[in-house]
Amino acid sequence: MTLMKSENELLELYNAITKNKAKPLNHWEITALLETYGLRDIDAKNEYGVENLFELAKYLLAYIDNRDDYKLHSIQTIKQSNKYKRAVSNYIRGLAFSVPMLIQIIFTLAVGYALWSSMTADNATATAISLGTFAALIITGGSAQAIGRKGLFYLKMGEKTLARDVTFVLYVIGILLIIALFIFLSVTNFFFNIYPAYMYICAMEYYVLLAVFFLTLSIFYIFEDYLSIVLLTLSGLFFVYMFRTVLKFPLDESQIYGLIILNILVISVATLKLMRLKDKNGTAEGSQLPKPSILLYSLLPYYTYGFFYFSFLVVDRIIAWSSDTIHNPYVIWFNVKYELGLDWALISLVLMMGITEVSISEFMYRLNDRVTEVSFLDAKKFSQEIYDFFKRFNIAFMLFSFGVTVSTFFLVYGLHVMLNIEFIENFMLQPTISIFIIASISYFLLVNSLMNILLMFSLSRHHIPVKAVGYGLFVNVFVGMILSRAFGYEYAVLGLFFGTLVLWWMTFREIVAMFKNLDYFYYSAY
Repeated sequence: MTLMKSENELLELYNAITKNKAKPLNHWEITALLETYGLRDIDAKNEYGVENLFELAKYLLAYIDNRDDYKLHSIQTIKQSNKYKRAVSNYIRGLAFSVPMLIQIIFTLAVGYALWSSMTADNATATAISLGTFAALIITGGSAQAIGRKGLFYLKMGEKTLARDVTFVLYVIGILLIIALFIFLSVTNFFFNIYPAYMYICAMEYYVLLAVFFLTLSIFYIFEDYLSIVLLTLSGLFFVYMFRTVLKFPLDESQIYGLIILNILVISVATLKLMRLKDKNGTAEGSQLPKPSILLYSLLPYYTYGFFYFSFLVVDRIIAWSSDTIHNPYVIWFNVKYELGLDWALISLVLMMGITEVSISEFMYRLNDRVTEVSFLDAKKFSQEIYDFFKRFNIAFMLFSFGVTVSTFFLVYGLHVMLNIEFIENFMLQPTISIFIIASISYFLLVNSLMNILLMFSLSRHHIPVKAVGYGLFVNVFVGMILSRAFGYEYAVLGLFFGTLVLWWMTFREIVAMFKNLDYFYYSAY
């Protein structure tokens, strides 16, 4: 083929593709620069008269010494820091994801109630509040994942306007989903009369208020503003406490009013944060979001994962509470003994959750640090080093989780022995203790699975986590339904156990496979 461009035109092309770049090492690197510039083989053939980009790069190689203003080749190394200080800092950051739950537990134990919990609520009220809370978690889980994924992505890229706009769009979608589920539940309860009006209204009040609260909190996570999450949650508890103790309102009204004020505060602060996101320096690439169809398609795995994950967290309770069809006045009825076992184990879960941030931070720290030092000829050595760290970290996590679970048990047991409080005595009864033990093991597997999932998400491998949590949810429901109906409500916790076992095995197996070719998965992720 005949070259169709003059030397000046080729030089102009070479200068364009190497602008603000280091000096290319060979024609392979020039080919990569041509591709980055947006040229294809068909362009090389039609516009330049050569067979493909590789041939064009060979021509451009002749101009490599025509410039003397190349940037110097450099590798940005990661600033070293004390690993123990770093781990503690990341652990605290990891706890921030479960801060509302942790504050709920502490405040409930201290004064007997919190934003949406109470030690003194009757079974009807407890059932309504719990169902409203479950529905809020499930319907907002997908939107929270999508906002966290896309909003944080644009922020890290420096595209503040796009971060603001995509967060607003996804937030509105989340609100529409909340409204859609509200309509569906209202129509269903109206025609089938599943619960009496007072219980249904109570459930919907908590559902709407908590759904808005959970959804709005996801905006704070993209800013990594954990302090505001803590302060705002504490302010909501303060308002509930004031309505209850100072104004002497009934507890349910105090919680509703407290949640309303809390939502006003949370939405106001989140809106202010988003409005401050503007690309003032003019370096942004654009302000137009992808087409809605493309945006939703790219985020569909995260919506699916969020829906499956939060359904997984609550489905064993629903199965246990609905197992006694003879004595229960309604289809799903709050079961105190089962709930106490799960809430007891939740303390362990909250404390273990902080490890997830430590795991992903340390993994990426070592990965990005070692990749600048290891030659591509030592790819297997590179993968083995990171895999060895992964194994050591998992052993440390196992020991930590065992310590947390044992400490949680003896904390409650110690309070039982020393204070002899009637409420705490209920924890020492069967089947609550057995439920606690099995749920704690399940939550250990769950957090370990989340560590694996975060590693996969960080390397842009989201399909396996979605599939794994889907299978885990199915096993959770299938095993829990069969055993709870055959032997008793307490056996629903075995559905949780086997579901988390499936989730853990699928994610662990995939992670091990990824470590065998970590160099490929690392470079193909970006």
